Amino acid sequence: MCDPPMSSINRQPRKIRGGIRLKCSTDDLHRHPPSAWVLEFMDEWIEPTRRVQGFTYAVDGQVRTIDIHSGGISATVQCARERPHRVVIELPVMSNEQWVTVAEHMAREARIAARLAAGRVPAQLAGVFRECGLSPIGDALVATCSCRAKRPCLHVAAALYVAAEQLNAEPMRYFGLRGTNLEDLLQKLRQARTLEAQGHATAHAGIRGDDMPPSPPLDTCLDSFWRSPRSLDEVEREPMPPHLPHALLRRLGLSPMAGKFPMAGLLETIYDDISNQG
Repeated sequence: MCDPPMSSINRQPRKIRGGIRLKCSTDDLHRHPPSAWVLEFMDEWIEPTRRVQGFTYAVDGQVRTIDIHSGGISATVQCARERPHRVVIELPVMSNEQWVTVAEHMAREARIAARLAAGRVPAQLAGVFRECGLSPIGDALVATCSCRAKRPCLHVAAALYVAAEQLNAEPMRYFGLRGTNLEDLLQKLRQARTLEAQGHATAHAGIRGDDMPPSPPLDTCLDSFWRSPRSLDEVEREPMPPHLPHALLRRLGLSPMAGKFPMAGLLETIYDDISNQG
């Protein structure tokens, strides 16, 4: 197996009709996941010259077909030869146990689940993967091409650019690529929250243990209750306080109602679920 001679690479490719033409710029693809994750991996995995050649092929519509499926990407890319090259890119499929671990980490951040429920892949998900010792795309990609290049070739690059654009248009296809689907992932997330509620005093770790500043009795501050201690200019210059989830429940404190699960913790989970569905 050896790389094809440069003379064959530099020859003008055979023009085709009906090819898949890349329409997005690399800046657009870098802007949102999961396409951004694909391009970031390409920057480290594929030589710059091959990336440029592959991008040109993708823009010119030299990718005949592409299929994004569980564990890989298959494509045909037209070169100078009569027959198109066959490209197969294999990605590691995450196991059910790995997705459960990811869901457990996701349960700590409600915004991730809210964005997923809205049909978007949040950028923070990449950080969740790394916390679990995983990569958003995978560390062990294997690419084969009928051009028989040892290293990832321009045909692989062209296929990945087109795949990135399709993932940018339909982000939820990313989960199928990694071996799951959105519904299954959200179900795992709900299960992770349920287990957290069963195993701790509250449905969200740490919420009841926060130290809330004591409020003075109302009858001692009637004269100044509606008066701000600082001017509006001072308030506007102040940095925004950190987000405090479930502030009302925090202020109310623990419920006096006894039961198998704490009332405040159950309400927190219900509020999160309603927000995610909205």
